[in-house]
Amino acid sequence: MDKEQRENYIFQKKCLLILLFLYYMNDVDFNSIVLRSFGFHFDASCNFKAIVKSKKEHIHKYVVHIYNSLYGVNLEQMDLMGNVNIVKVDSIKESDFYVPAASLNVYFDETNFHAFGFVEGIRIDYCSYKEGEEEAYTDELLYHLNDDKEAAGKNTSANSFILWLLKLYTSQIHTDLIMGAGINADYGAKDWNGLLSALNTEFYSGDTKSAEEVKHYVGKELFTSSMILKTSGFDTYKSLCHELYEFKEAKSFNDHDSTLYKCVDFIQSHPGTSVITYNYDTNLEYLLKKRDIRYCTIYDDNSFATKDSVCDIYHVHGLLPYGKYDQKKFTDSLIFNESDYYYMYNNPYSWNISKQLHDFKFHTCLFIGISLNDPDMKRLLELACNYMKFNFIFVKKESGYSDSVYKDITTYFFTFDLITIWVDQYEDIGNWLKQI
Repeated sequence: MDKEQRENYIFQKKCLLILLFLYYMNDVDFNSIVLRSFGFHFDASCNFKAIVKSKKEHIHKYVVHIYNSLYGVNLEQMDLMGNVNIVKVDSIKESDFYVPAASLNVYFDETNFHAFGFVEGIRIDYCSYKEGEEEAYTDELLYHLNDDKEAAGKNTSANSFILWLLKLYTSQIHTDLIMGAGINADYGAKDWNGLLSALNTEFYSGDTKSAEEVKHYVGKELFTSSMILKTSGFDTYKSLCHELYEFKEAKSFNDHDSTLYKCVDFIQSHPGTSVITYNYDTNLEYLLKKRDIRYCTIYDDNSFATKDSVCDIYHVHGLLPYGKYDQKKFTDSLIFNESDYYYMYNNPYSWNISKQLHDFKFHTCLFIGISLNDPDMKRLLELACNYMKFNFIFVKKESGYSDSVYKDITTYFFTFDLITIWVDQYEDIGNWLKQI
């Protein structure tokens, strides 16, 4: 997308968010809404349709129109039952808006919005800006809506707007758990940076000064070439296997409060869930096997998904089972050093990339244990944009950080179609998963 297309896309995404918030505020059950980007009756001005099953089991169809300005828009002509007209305006505080008699009109200045009209037969007049409150900045919409005290307890199907969104998208769309190194943090395992640091230290025989001096020139990624490491006598895969599995446990793998254990609970209660993992370990498979849950592991071009699997696990950066560091079929699958990494992300037809692009775009993805520091993952998320849906990312708050940081990160992740769910402790992720 060019800059203008990107701005229009984000505006449309915010409009979808506003409409869903209005449904939430008017106690529409998350199970009662279906979004459609098509219809049998062609309307060139329609952006998408929302189909709602009323509390009396009637089907109501809303035709949503999104306008970038009031110029050339006849709102009186568009004032029809079932029409939703969302219009960009300069300021909701300075304009004299048309109040509809039958439709729902939303006036949005990209900071705040004012909605007039009807939602499920109930007349509403809702303004996101409250006199005397601190005004939100342009891109704080999501953070603002979830923090709206007026919305608390308004919906009987979910006690917060974020939870309602999470239930809406996971209940209707195939769901993926997207797992990063942080998923094993409960157990005391290292994250990606810690893993690299440990291997660097071992490579330099504890000479941290030399390691820092090399990083000054090449960055953190020492492992540019497997051949260089091999000729230096360093057994990368043996050391990697040791770091992945032979660490001092902070928590048992059988601990019911661990994040990975809660993910297995989710998989067990949601058969058909897929997993995309960037981890090389088999910790997830271990826990699934202990519960006799059938799974299928895909880690290279010769893998495939079976029909009887409850969960398909895609190791998109390869797989290294415990003690298998000398088996070529596993070591060949690893995307570990820089050259492997660059080759994969410059090959859009590789199975690893196509799987991520497909699921990010068409599935509801829950990102767990991922920091989103990787520019290539952000590039994939941007390529996989889909303004009819959202993905979700769990992020842990850090002690001493200001609220402005959380607002900024929430806004930043939103530009990648991600709804941020802030947790105080990793254990809280399991509580969210249990509510879905």
